[in-house]
Amino acid sequence: MKRDIYYLEIAISYKKAKSIIKNQTWAVSKYETPQEIMKYDTKTMSRLNDFYYGSKYKSAKQLFITKILSKKKVGSSVV
Repeated sequence: MKRDIYYLEIAISYKKAKSIIKNQTWAVSKYETPQEIMKYDTKTMSRLNDFYYGSKYKSAKQLFITKILSKKKVGSSVV
């Protein structure tokens, strides 16, 4: 079954140094909801974790996708 691939503008929040920080960023994924992206799309979540926390951050990493602001279809998957 072919799935569509989307370019998403997303709102995220993450916890760092006892404060919650909200930000907007982009993601490319075949999933459409924030819950699906956080659960199944490990590549996108690891990219976001590395970008906002860095590779040397040792404490707990808490990053959540709160909302999808815009969605644009860019293609379809092969599988």
